[in-house]
Amino acid sequence: MSPRTKEQFEFIRYEKEKLILEVALNLFAKNGYASTSVSMISKEAGISKGLMYNYFSSKEDLLKRIIIGGLKRFAMFLNVKDVSNVKKEELIDFIDGNLEALKNDPDFYKLYFSLAFQAEVFAMLEAEIMKIFGDIMAVFINYYQSKGETDPFTKTRFIQAVFDGIGIHYILDTETFPLDKTRNMMIDLL
Repeated sequence: MSPRTKEQFEFIRYEKEKLILEVALNLFAKNGYASTSVSMISKEAGISKGLMYNYFSSKEDLLKRIIIGGLKRFAMFLNVKDVSNVKKEELIDFIDGNLEALKNDPDFYKLYFSLAFQAEVFAMLEAEIMKIFGDIMAVFINYYQSKGETDPFTKTRFIQAVFDGIGIHYILDTETFPLDKTRNMMIDLL
């Protein structure tokens, strides 16, 4: 058997890292962050605890990668060509993309919403989270300013709260929550 190439090693590393992230996300969402140990993650992933530390420096590092990666995916649906002239259709695409992501990745959202109520855990992620949401909020504020909204900041925070509420209720009741109807109501708020 010939030695592995650099590309093969990179692929193996990518696959292991992806596996660890998926397993950790599932366990964090199911058991909670504090109740999930590195040993549990490594056992479920079928790797040694030491090998896991080759990929992530700590459980906190692993959580940061999961949350920041998920929020960057959330933000990527906001494709605005001109921030000073935000189109309603661009915001609708953002809402639709994220509602679809909510359906496709409920474990991420379950974990994210649970962390919002864990002050010490949320604090270690707050700077990165606020950066991502700050950029999104700026787009919505610009949109509402251009529409003549008297208080675009509060309207933006209201939309954010509606989005969070939809997410929480959907995660709690994926079978019967009227996601499509609430999507239409949210669009009406634009």
